[in-house]
Amino acid sequence: MTHTRKILLFIAFLLAVLSSVVAQDVTTPEPQPQPSDTAVPADAAANNPTTTSEKSLSPRLKSVRFIAGLFWASPSGLQRRCAATIITGNTLVTSAVCAKSNYPASKYGQGGWRIVTGAEERYMQTPPNSAQTYVVKNIELDECSNIAIIQIEGSMSFGGQLMPIFISSHPVSQASTMYTFKTSDPSGNSFLGVTQGVSTACDQYLPGYTDNNFMCSQPVLGQTITDDYLGGDPIIGFSTQPDGPLAVLVGITGLYYSTLEDSQNAVANDATAYRFNAIVAAHVKHIATIAGVSAESLVSTGDLG
Repeated sequence: MTHTRKILLFIAFLLAVLSSVVAQDVTTPEPQPQPSDTAVPADAAANNPTTTSEKSLSPRLKSVRFIAGLFWASPSGLQRRCAATIITGNTLVTSAVCAKSNYPASKYGQGGWRIVTGAEERYMQTPPNSAQTYVVKNIELDECSNIAIIQIEGSMSFGGQLMPIFISSHPVSQASTMYTFKTSDPSGNSFLGVTQGVSTACDQYLPGYTDNNFMCSQPVLGQTITDDYLGGDPIIGFSTQPDGPLAVLVGITGLYYSTLEDSQNAVANDATAYRFNAIVAAHVKHIATIAGVSAESLVSTGDLG
């Protein structure tokens, strides 16, 4: 990890933080769930997407440089699926449920995946044909851990609007401060605190979740799982560095697990549902192999604040 790249990444994220007021970290009391291992269906709310072009885009999301959009391209145009986080010039990550092609192909017609990087276009449900796109060459899905590694044709150029993010290789403690960007509603509260759930409560929702490299998170304020099923958004922390804290990638938001049948069927929201997110550090070697780089070049080893 070069000194120059750390400085550039820190400056980029600092600019994003200063563009709007940082959301308060949410401390939600632990609910008392009943045992259940049924996740909310991944596509149940996809028929009611947010139309970014009809609302004002959060300045914070517009300024973030390591988030792109994963889109389905068909004869009817581009349709947004979810966020994709930039790791290298040709490699990104998202949730596995986001990157499965059966649903978008059946809804929008046969086509293929594209990555969109425009400041506003990456959040639009249907961006214009003039949007900057990259053809997806391959997607490797790990459905057990709910992570997808995306490889594009060619390579993105960094500087200006685009910048990759380092992956944290440090274990996430209960006290670690983390945030996620909610890109499914880019005009709303786009920066949310993430608090780990107590393992005993998490195990009641998804027994043995740590075996598949999941991080369990408590509900967040204003949680609306009916518009955020697919996940795919980055979860970041701050790595301690000699020249200041560095924003690093900790996880990718995943599926909600609920004890309410109506919520599982996307009929009602469950404000107490827990979420199980992919820990990206568990997949660094695989990501590096696909990207054609060393694993050491992708990580930050500093402690998480």
